[in-house]
Amino acid sequence: MKSPSAVVDITYHPRAKIWFDHHPTTFIDKRWEKDFKASDIKLLTSNFKILDTKSPSCTGLIFRHFTKNFEIKAPKHIKELAKWADIIDRARFKNAREAMGFQQAALRIAKSFVDKKPSLSYAKLLIKALSEKSMIFIDKLKPVRIRFLKHKRDFKKSMPEIKKHLVLRGKVTILYGMNKRLAGARFASYYFYPQSKYSVRILKRGNKHVLSVGQNPWNPPRHPRIGQYLEKKYGGGGHSVAGSAAFTKKNDALREALNIADYLNKHV
Repeated sequence: MKSPSAVVDITYHPRAKIWFDHHPTTFIDKRWEKDFKASDIKLLTSNFKILDTKSPSCTGLIFRHFTKNFEIKAPKHIKELAKWADIIDRARFKNAREAMGFQQAALRIAKSFVDKKPSLSYAKLLIKALSEKSMIFIDKLKPVRIRFLKHKRDFKKSMPEIKKHLVLRGKVTILYGMNKRLAGARFASYYFYPQSKYSVRILKRGNKHVLSVGQNPWNPPRHPRIGQYLEKKYGGGGHSVAGSAAFTKKNDALREALNIADYLNKHV
């Protein structure tokens, strides 16, 4: 890692000069956890290395920290960005239909970015635009419109495919057989099975088979510990309400998806 470096919304690294995260499974090395706690106690980096597992999003965490502790008066478009980051990251929508909807500029921008892997140039364009302009303005930019409209078309095609590959095992939905990114897959299981408590998605990411596990935001279990369980059992990680773990072999991922579903059914 080059120095100085800033690391946000991902695992802790002791060489980072600036670090913000909200994942409870952020410390992959116990020595690094001790390093963080030691620096925090000494107040050497307390304003620039922050962990808050209760924050809905890392964007919101950074916004609240600097506006509170440094008396920074953020412009309106940055306040709006932080608000929507909290909503989208923690799925603070009325229901699954709203979460998959296209009504708000923030949702259209988000959907232009997440379902289809963006190029580095598009990521840079969006980061710069969000730092300078309102989301209503950004929503009208040609590159954003092109990618969003592609998502909208893919979404209509994806829903029947998702429904075909989605099964309910107790209170847990399992989405299997997906070798490509499908638009709307994150919330589709709760749309088709609103009575479910959890979802497990088996996704192909490069040469890995990733299990993405989450709780139903609109019908949540009482005591989810998803990230901690996946970290302890598979070396994965995440939050209490969502997490993931990767496998090299497809059969291993399929087997563990069932095992995870059985475990989660005992914690509804």
